[in-house]
Amino acid sequence: MEHALVDKNREWTYLRMGKAPASVRVADFEREGKRIVAFLEQTDIAKTAGAPLNAVNEWPNIAQTYAQDQGVPLSDIYWYEVNPRRFANGRPNVSEYLPGRNEWRFETSIPLARAIVEQLGFDPDTLPLDI
Repeated sequence: MEHALVDKNREWTYLRMGKAPASVRVADFEREGKRIVAFLEQTDIAKTAGAPLNAVNEWPNIAQTYAQDQGVPLSDIYWYEVNPRRFANGRPNVSEYLPGRNEWRFETSIPLARAIVEQLGFDPDTLPLDI
């Protein structure tokens, strides 16, 4: 069962050192006792009118800043980034960031990837193909 900790499709202001603040869509929810936080990759599909041209999801800084804003340790959250596309097998393009190793891996759980995409306000069945 999922429990959203913030409103679906919420915009969060990412305060970047030495750069202008950026608005990033974030999903923050609990699933099976784990806190999941996902940021929408700032792609052409995700952009809203007037959004900055360059990507703003600077890893690991974006996760560290969000964790500080929430008052929780970085290690208490499972971190994800979503490219609003899907692969030919139907799996949404969702990657997990592992802060302890400073590395990425594709999320292989299709139900979790779909839940993350839905929390960000997208329908996983209608995402454009990532080809």
